[in-house]
Amino acid sequence: MIKKFMLLLTLGAFILGHGQEPLSIFENLIGKTWCAEGAWGNGAKFKQEIQFEYSLNSTLVLVHSKGFTNQEQTSYGPRNHGIRKFDKETNTIKFWEFDVFGGVTKGEVRTDGKDIIYTYGYGESVVTDYWEYVDENTYNFTVGSYEEGQWKQAYLKTQFKSLSENIPNFVFDHHSLVVTNLMKTGDFYKEVFGFEEIPHPEKKSGFRWFNMYGNSQLHLIKKGFAPFEKNKSMHLCLSVDDLEGFIERLLTKNIAFYDWPGNKGSVTDRADGVKQIYIQDPEGYWVEINTAKH
Repeated sequence: MIKKFMLLLTLGAFILGHGQEPLSIFENLIGKTWCAEGAWGNGAKFKQEIQFEYSLNSTLVLVHSKGFTNQEQTSYGPRNHGIRKFDKETNTIKFWEFDVFGGVTKGEVRTDGKDIIYTYGYGESVVTDYWEYVDENTYNFTVGSYEEGQWKQAYLKTQFKSLSENIPNFVFDHHSLVVTNLMKTGDFYKEVFGFEEIPHPEKKSGFRWFNMYGNSQLHLIKKGFAPFEKNKSMHLCLSVDDLEGFIERLLTKNIAFYDWPGNKGSVTDRADGVKQIYIQDPEGYWVEINTAKH
């Protein structure tokens, strides 16, 4: 009886291992963050950040993707959650991608050597996402119509690269300024930019903290320091959707603004189409306000 039970365990382990084996095609992708940028054929921007991980004893591969989350491509964040699973009945790897817009894309995954090939229906078309292996940290990535080993039409061509595992995933936390007039400078950032004042965690005097956007903060610290030149090249930069509206706000508060060369009341037009102005806070620190999209 014991021998029979051990035999069943052995067979079960063999079957489970055999079922998991096809998912090993994702092994090189696991545990890394893959990033790519480019442009679709219609000129729309493409930007994506993907992480792969095994789940449920390696019977699934879960995929978490960041990308643009609105049609205007001005908002970037979590966009897709995907599943890769080996289907024993059809002997194929199936995938599902659930997006932030409420849609789901499903299809099959196959390999050609170290290349990973996704095929799925899109409307009346069959689309292929082709991950062409270059090295362990690089894949050429093409989306389009792929038939019999030939591209009939390519909608997107770019390259996914993995971030080094030795580099932590940093995010911006705060910007701090040493000031002499804590109340006046703090009120400036609160009234001009609408920053929300938040309490210092230790409720110490001589500090004013503000939430700028998301989890990013501005910390003002009252402290004596040696005078130094507040050069415009050393500045805090903020992006705004409506620069003209913000300029009107400055005018109502009698706050002067300048372009990069220093012309009062002028706006700089950068070569990439971004418009920018500069103002100074009560301490003389420069703040750039521009129209860059993120």
